[in-house]
Amino acid sequence: MTSERLDPPGFETSLGALAAEIGPATVQGNGAVRVRGIRQDSRAVGQGDLFVARKGERVDGLAFVQTAIDKGAAAIMAQQDHAPGDLPVPVILVRDIRVAISKAASMIYGHPGKALDVVGITGTNGKTTSSYLVQAAIDGTGRRAAVLGTLGVHFAGLDLPSSHTTPEADDLIRMAATLRGAGATHLVMEVSSHALAQHRADAMRYRVAAYTNLTRDHLDFHGTMEAYAQAKSRLFEELSPESAAIMIDDAFGMELASKVKCPLVRVSRHATSNADVRPCSTIEHDIRGTRCEVSTPSGKVALASPLVGEHNLSNMLLALGIVSALGLPMDGAAQSLDAKITVPGRLERCDGPGDDVIVLVDYAHSPDALERALLAIRSLTHARVICVFGCGGDRDRTKRPLMGDIAGRLSDVAILTNDNPRSEPPQSILDAVLEGLKGKKAEVVVEPDRARAIDLAIAGAHAGEVILLAGKGHEPYQIIGDVTRHFDDREEARRALSERRARQQGKVG
Repeated sequence: MTSERLDPPGFETSLGALAAEIGPATVQGNGAVRVRGIRQDSRAVGQGDLFVARKGERVDGLAFVQTAIDKGAAAIMAQQDHAPGDLPVPVILVRDIRVAISKAASMIYGHPGKALDVVGITGTNGKTTSSYLVQAAIDGTGRRAAVLGTLGVHFAGLDLPSSHTTPEADDLIRMAATLRGAGATHLVMEVSSHALAQHRADAMRYRVAAYTNLTRDHLDFHGTMEAYAQAKSRLFEELSPESAAIMIDDAFGMELASKVKCPLVRVSRHATSNADVRPCSTIEHDIRGTRCEVSTPSGKVALASPLVGEHNLSNMLLALGIVSALGLPMDGAAQSLDAKITVPGRLERCDGPGDDVIVLVDYAHSPDALERALLAIRSLTHARVICVFGCGGDRDRTKRPLMGDIAGRLSDVAILTNDNPRSEPPQSILDAVLEGLKGKKAEVVVEPDRARAIDLAIAGAHAGEVILLAGKGHEPYQIIGDVTRHFDDREEARRALSERRARQQGKVG
């Protein structure tokens, strides 16, 4: 996120007042010193800012204290058990620095998370698509909603990238303040399990907390599925949402729904469910999209959307459940989902009118997401399906054979390639995925170079076949070792399609 573009004026406050707000905290030095902003990145520090010297996994903020002071930091925040030595500026010491950052940022920037109507969406898959659908639905009722998540900030012509699904607390609060100043009435935000575990999103007033699903992912961070689930549950059990909208189509959704203390809208894609929002007619799926009638607490509404697949039906129903929880008019919300809503890197079409194959790019990088994407494609075509995929390095290793198993069962050709290997040897990742591909029906091709793998898929496809490029979606980069280079599956697909058309025209000529 480019801080210069999202830098609202802070509400100047003294260190003493800040310590009283975020306590328990103590001030070493002059408590009357005033701060106007808060930063964890020393490179972004400006005159009068409070610099947070937090010890991270790879770097220690204490190493950048002098840099921050040289750039104008008025004070330093540090953890009590990790305090700096003597400094020329005052220091505020806190017991839990992550909790303190969230509270301090909220106070400094005027509590924007309490002024906006915030919708927080958590779950393994579907957060991004659901958030874009909720934005469209809210806008369809005459309000002005902003989206903040994996794809960055999206509001009224403002589109900025983000390095995290849910930004660090100081960035998040600063963004919320800017969006509020720009006229947003609602903020629809993806709330990741990492953010919940690290208290990044604690300073928001959640009008609605929403849940999509829980499947295997992020075990490199959480360790166990139980810890992963517990992190998700914080949004509902500790952050005191005013209402909730919960998909009850998995066991954890049912468990959450049984525990929440606030008003609840239950959502299901199954017509036989007792959910508050559910289909109540035959569901029509085809290449044009999804259509059905939906039962809601406000009555029946017609749903028609260009989005395809069972997983997107769930996303649309959850969006209507959130609108219901907000108490907004359902008709306008449902009609807004008729529009052609394109979510970057989510079953995004890359082929055009002159192409004889279908190419879809999807962010599916977990077993469940890959299965959902392939099942959606299978439901729309009897043609061969070619899947280009890989697994990221320095992430949950246990999911690699599972991804191979799914691609091997649900595609006709599985082309295994590099995703973002990061610091791991690429071949070791490929070998782990190949274990899951053994004995499956798909023809298996291994091509580590992702651009060449995409070329192979598109050049080798027959007319009418479908190619899924899975794993990277909207990402415009690839990380190999410590090098991040520009790479976009969509650009590579369009290039390969152009070359395919040129070859076809050459043969005709």
